[in-house]
Amino acid sequence: MPGSSEIYPVAIIGGGPVGLSASILLSARGIKHVLFERRSTTSILPRSCGINQRTMEVFRKVDLEDPVCAVAGPPEVTGRTAWYTSLGPNGKEIASRDSWGAGQFAEEYSKHGPSNYTILPQIRLEPILQKKAQEMNPIGVKYRAEVMDVREEDDNHAVLKIRFDEQEAEKDVRACFVICADGGRSFTDKLGVRWLGEQNIYNMVTAHFRAPLSRHHPDPRNFITWFTHPDLGGSMKTGFLYQIGPWPYKPETGEEWVFVCMQTANDPERFDSDALAKRIRSTLQLPDLPIEMLSHSPWTVNACYAERYRATKRVFLAGDAAHRIPPWGALGMNSGVQDVANLVWKLDLALQDEAKYDRLLDSYDTERRPVGERVGRTSLHNMRSHALCMDAALGMSATATPEENRAALAPFFDPAHPEYAAKRAAVQAALKTLDYEFKAPGAEVGWFYPSADFDGEGTGNRHGGQLREDGHLDSEFYFSSTIPGHHVPHAWLHKHGAPEGEKVAVIDLVPLRQFLLLARRRGVGWEQLEGALVKLEVVGEGEGEWADSDGEWARQCGVSERGAVLVRPDGIVAWQGEWNDALKNVNEWHHVLDRVMYLTQ
Repeated sequence: MPGSSEIYPVAIIGGGPVGLSASILLSARGIKHVLFERRSTTSILPRSCGINQRTMEVFRKVDLEDPVCAVAGPPEVTGRTAWYTSLGPNGKEIASRDSWGAGQFAEEYSKHGPSNYTILPQIRLEPILQKKAQEMNPIGVKYRAEVMDVREEDDNHAVLKIRFDEQEAEKDVRACFVICADGGRSFTDKLGVRWLGEQNIYNMVTAHFRAPLSRHHPDPRNFITWFTHPDLGGSMKTGFLYQIGPWPYKPETGEEWVFVCMQTANDPERFDSDALAKRIRSTLQLPDLPIEMLSHSPWTVNACYAERYRATKRVFLAGDAAHRIPPWGALGMNSGVQDVANLVWKLDLALQDEAKYDRLLDSYDTERRPVGERVGRTSLHNMRSHALCMDAALGMSATATPEENRAALAPFFDPAHPEYAAKRAAVQAALKTLDYEFKAPGAEVGWFYPSADFDGEGTGNRHGGQLREDGHLDSEFYFSSTIPGHHVPHAWLHKHGAPEGEKVAVIDLVPLRQFLLLARRRGVGWEQLEGALVKLEVVGEGEGEWADSDGEWARQCGVSERGAVLVRPDGIVAWQGEWNDALKNVNEWHHVLDRVMYLTQ
């Protein structure tokens, strides 16, 4: 640890995926920092699994995409979801579908970015992030170090009180800025930040276990299997199951699975391993299934967000410390990693000139808080849709008797029944409604920051179509756009004269510590704007310039041959325009830069 007089530029509270991602992003920029995690190592709980394309792009920028993909779930077992009554001898499939950019959606998702939607449980992702963080900052990632308190001692730094283990006395560590990514365990409340939204909605339990389930599952392509059994009151009380590898699969490691269910009045107040194994066998209708319980944990469904993400002048909330999001839709961890991708480049500038960039730091809250609020509502809607849509389509209800539910379900499996066609059609309609959870690129990659659209370029066109007519985000489809505040559109580029296979994505050109000015021609005037804060790249026809491999950049860039697009270090479009429209000299360009960094109105 440094001497008492040393002040770290940044301290991170929490060593989960969000804290570790923040550490890696800071190290990639050469920013000295320290991370404190109270646990002795990475999480033993499987937790989140889905890594969407925007998060994979963050990992791609710091050379983590290949290590993650090397152990991620293969497409043949992670691209579908299904609904069954059970897996037992009398179990039946109700429906199944492609999900998460797989199968029929693969071509559509490939247009959203260079990275694929990836399935890897947090229990296997965290060690990859930990290894990278420790390689980049060997003495700055500290486990068995619990932050007991944070206070702003004066106007120059914050003080963290650390207990490194139960035997040692507490020590003070100073930092210019603090990223609180402690999973929402306490510091949001300690800092006096209120939670808004819905809390303590349902009590759930998660079990992580080994069992030879693939021999019992009729369709091993299904990553998640949802159960909606008439005797258990439908989907929410029955539970769901998903496989978590480890991949590549080896017989000696065994199959690992996760089962999640709501606690009901008939369950014990607290599940032990035996009671939970009994519940799993009951739901699956496999009474003799051998189960090796690896871990189990109770948890509560919340859909809430902090009233401010900049908790104090020097402390910023990220991940579950800023928003608690139900897992239906896999938006929680992804939103957390995207939080720190937004925050770290702003801290980088503020560490160089704090007074100048203080308003830029405020924009972290302005931009990310509405995203956290929306994804919380969306995920809660997804959770409730299983009962409101799928169970309703089948005619089952948690309040009905088992006999009533069995009678309601029977016509779905009986072609001779007069209600057969209507039941089948209702289930297909429910599957479409559940696109909000299983095919939702608009929610996963189509989020944008309206506050960054300084000139209201998206007002008249519903932000390129990303907003529906009712003003809500279109979750089902992603509409690429260079309207400021949107993620830079994806296109493949290659150098003129280079072998055809040597392609890069537009996002690959974005520097970590500079804005990218992506012009379509040289000689217009853009060259004189390049400097310490801005890197110029040209997609054009000249030797040594980038060629538009398939014409996608020309189609999506939104500017003429004399135009350019300015992209922030986090991949967000900051400005688009023509040389003659707003830029007549270099001095006017400085006004543009000040504006896109929230320094002026």
